[in-house]
Amino acid sequence: MPQAQAMSLEERAAICLKAIELKKQGKLEESEKVRKQIPLQPYLAKFAKEYIGADFLIKYGWNLTEAEAEFGSDWLTK
Repeated sequence: MPQAQAMSLEERAAICLKAIELKKQGKLEESEKVRKQIPLQPYLAKFAKEYIGADFLIKYGWNLTEAEAEFGSDWLTK
């Protein structure tokens, strides 16, 4: 199975700029959804799973592609 390619710095910056613009327009919920398109760093995802719980990561829609690439596709349910 091919690994997901990490998001480039340019892609991350473009998403951040879009989220900032939406926030300036008062579209806070939309801004938050756009911001969550940036993958959560694997070490942060692992920390959140261990100390807050997997349900938190699932419920709030964090992008976990980089954590899945590092820890395996089933890491969240192990």
